[in-house]
Amino acid sequence: MSQTVASGLLILGIFVTLGIVAGMLYSPAQTWIASTPQSISKIKKNFAAIEEPLTVLDRAEEELDKAAPTATPEPTVEVSVKKPRILDRSVLINKTGRFLAFIAAVAVLTFFMLSSGDDLLNRVLNVLPDEHSRHELLQKIGDIQESVGKYLAQITFINIGLGIVVSLVMWAIGMPTPVLWGVLATLFNFIPYVGALAATAFVFMAAASTFDTLWRAVLTAVAFWSITAIEGQFVTPSILGKTLRVGPVIVLIAVAFWGFLWGIPGIFVAVPLLIVQRKVFASFELTYPLAAVLGEDACQVGQECDPIKEDKAIAETA
Repeated sequence: MSQTVASGLLILGIFVTLGIVAGMLYSPAQTWIASTPQSISKIKKNFAAIEEPLTVLDRAEEELDKAAPTATPEPTVEVSVKKPRILDRSVLINKTGRFLAFIAAVAVLTFFMLSSGDDLLNRVLNVLPDEHSRHELLQKIGDIQESVGKYLAQITFINIGLGIVVSLVMWAIGMPTPVLWGVLATLFNFIPYVGALAATAFVFMAAASTFDTLWRAVLTAVAFWSITAIEGQFVTPSILGKTLRVGPVIVLIAVAFWGFLWGIPGIFVAVPLLIVQRKVFASFELTYPLAAVLGEDACQVGQECDPIKEDKAIAETA
């Protein structure tokens, strides 16, 4: 089998799998979107018990305002602004079209990169002057491929495991479409710090529109957040070690940058791209300082150095 045919079959298999998963989740997601107005009214009803004391205070304030002498108010002109719906159909169609265009571009690029084989690498190697430089570059590229492939495989399996656990817990609690929330946890867990909070907010809103009491919605959100917290604080660090040691500021900047360029797909691939960039920068002496800024060790492997501790550096610059 030629490399071109193998690449085409691989990409076709991936897209068929993704299509099957998307088809299974389309109906539950469409049901949640269609029931948004009813869900909002039910959420307001669940929050009525909390709003009741505030309503009493508002009425008391109105009574005091009526009792106090006031000047004749000037006539006012009422202006009503029609707000767009939270889930406007045209917006969803536009976003979906952009997402599909992005996926198609990635598929075409991946196909040509796989089918062309090592042609690009051979062209780069031919530019180098001697065999030692070529061997060194090949070794560094091999190390990058191994570390990046290992990271992507580990983080993907961790997130899939998280999704399975979340689906089981949501099913045990009684949430409708538990598989949908498992997929949500899997996808949003690719975004450290922000992803878990956003997914918890979605789960809370869905639970508040599903259950009759507010405490069950809170329990559902707390259970979801607890699973993601245990995974983020214990499971992932024990498996990946220092790989994900990236500061929240760097992560937020990366998410904002790639989200601005590529939209929703950019938000999900921002952190994996950040880790890949750090691995590439750490493989070359010239770009190692950039890798250190992104979270790599300040001292390169095999070199002796005395890095300044963070508190000492702050004290010296103060």
